[in-house]
Amino acid sequence: MDISDLVEIGRLGKLEPDGFHNALISHPYKSIFDRVKQCFLIFSSHRVFFVTVVKTKSFGKRTFLSFKEDGIAEEMTRHANVVIALAREDLDAAADDADISSLFGYSVSYMDEVIGILSGAMVSSMQAVFVIELNDGRELMVPNVEEYVVQIDKQQKTVTLQNIEQLLELCTSTS
Repeated sequence: MDISDLVEIGRLGKLEPDGFHNALISHPYKSIFDRVKQCFLIFSSHRVFFVTVVKTKSFGKRTFLSFKEDGIAEEMTRHANVVIALAREDLDAAADDADISSLFGYSVSYMDEVIGILSGAMVSSMQAVFVIELNDGRELMVPNVEEYVVQIDKQQKTVTLQNIEQLLELCTSTS
């Protein structure tokens, strides 16, 4: 991976007495940043640290980060202007996660009939799996791939499925 593969999402500020760093996250990335578990810190010396975000907290418009790794504050004293960055694929995945959660509550249709409500999702690096609460109380899990998901209509707040016969046979009761 090259530094050009990283996308700047903010700037890291000084270490506060409570062990959190002040962070200025750019507006377009604020909505996804609470799901970020790892990021890159790029120092003005072109040194790059890959770090684990242990905890985030917010007070008003201010965001604070706590990292698992040591030595960040010391490196900051030597090099100002620390950039917080994500790999482009991690940024895309975080944005997709945020988009999926906005679909919760949508009606789910199959063969022109509403069969339930989209109640959740499990997201992995490969794909999302929709969790659907069926009208009869069972829980159906459907991968969000073209084989099963025909259309997601954000205007009508509906998800239309196809080819789920075998999945319906396998789904379990939630009671």
